[in-house]
Amino acid sequence: MMGVNMGYEPGPRHRVIKKYAWAPIKTNSNKWIWFNEYYKIQTFYDENGKPPVKTLSWNVILNKNEHLIWTIKNPVR
Repeated sequence: MMGVNMGYEPGPRHRVIKKYAWAPIKTNSNKWIWFNEYYKIQTFYDENGKPPVKTLSWNVILNKNEHLIWTIKNPVR
């Protein structure tokens, strides 16, 4: 069948960015990170495929241990 799924790949749902906190940064669990590595997770659309209304992505800031738990709960598919 011509034209069905001709190389279509949906965009990524999440992007994980590893950063270093030179200044104090507050995580989503209300903990402060300073002079340590942290992870910024950008979510571009939810489970239903809807994007955020006000910005381009939802941002979550996690420390190393929280990121480990997040990685275990959200495996790469």
